[in-house]
Amino acid sequence: MQADELHDAPEPSAAVPGPTAEAFDPVLEVFKRDIDFTLVEKNLRLSTEERAQQLVNATRFIAQFRPLVAQAGR
Repeated sequence: MQADELHDAPEPSAAVPGPTAEAFDPVLEVFKRDIDFTLVEKNLRLSTEERAQQLVNATRFIAQFRPLVAQAGR
């Protein structure tokens, strides 16, 4: 491309703005009714290590029931 061709190139299109925090979505509003935000806030106060430990604990807890579920499905 020549230097003068760069000046004639069309402007890049502007990015399409995404939804904002103020956007109203009736489907999201239905789901928000059932969210306990106190638990969300509690988890956000945890450190990364504490959140990882919670995930490990939950995974171990669920793993205890997998054999029972597999057995019940037979």
